[in-house]
Amino acid sequence: MTHFINRDLRNRSFRRKNFALTNFRGADIRGCDFSGAILSGSDFANVKAGLSIRQRIYLALWVIAILLFAGDVMSRLFFNTIGQSPLDFTTPHVSLFYGIVNLAGITSAIAALTLKTKLGRILTITTGALVGSILAFGVAFFYPGLLSHLIFPPNQPIFSTQEWLHRILSFLDENNTMIAIYSAPIGVAIMLLFSKFRRRTTYKVTVSILGAIANYVAAFFWSTIANAFFINQNSTFGIASSVATIVFLAFTFLSINRIIYELQNAIGTSFRGAELTHTRFEYADLRNTDFSQAIGFSPYELK
Repeated sequence: MTHFINRDLRNRSFRRKNFALTNFRGADIRGCDFSGAILSGSDFANVKAGLSIRQRIYLALWVIAILLFAGDVMSRLFFNTIGQSPLDFTTPHVSLFYGIVNLAGITSAIAALTLKTKLGRILTITTGALVGSILAFGVAFFYPGLLSHLIFPPNQPIFSTQEWLHRILSFLDENNTMIAIYSAPIGVAIMLLFSKFRRRTTYKVTVSILGAIANYVAAFFWSTIANAFFINQNSTFGIASSVATIVFLAFTFLSINRIIYELQNAIGTSFRGAELTHTRFEYADLRNTDFSQAIGFSPYELK
């Protein structure tokens, strides 16, 4: 029998390896990946599983990065369109933007309420795809101009070796609306591709954050509409818009609650699909551990 008794095994990969009849008693297996491993007859008594410090830092940095990126793009789109009417047919992207934002907010909220159902999984993917289209549009619309001004400040000489980059950024900036429209489906495709990793915490947290931001933007939008109606003494539509504001604020809190839930239940140690027949886990700390599709074992059998 191989022995890892009381060993520090944090963040090691045992994926698809054969460690049958191995003694892991008292080991620190936080962050370990045992997916698809053969562990029949092994002893995991008194082990410490779950999230490692490295994984916690990674998750924190990931959350901050998504918040900064998505928040920047969505805020730029919102404040760029706030003075334009969604009913103005000369700017169809404005009505489309608010329509998608509202729809993404609704799907995010329903997904948060139906978290562990098939509907919840479908709506999570739908939310990611909807907000992905917005983000792709916003990046193509704003970022070429921002990069051009950052790399090539006004009244500064452009070196011949940089001329090609300046021309590309200038072309993208000058044609930003059309390119942004064509970029939106690419954003959808990227998020649908990422949905293959929908069981991973990073994907679920990302979509939850995107849904929360969409709901907050929708609430902000309806509050400005309500304010405009009240200023024009149209109390009926003002009250209706205020109700919509309250609804989307509630949806925002639902999405935030899901972010907290996903972070609290983030997978640190994975036994997904592992062979665990006659494997022992007596008195093990198995918080934030994935036993899905494991063979010959159920976490409900733990003492």
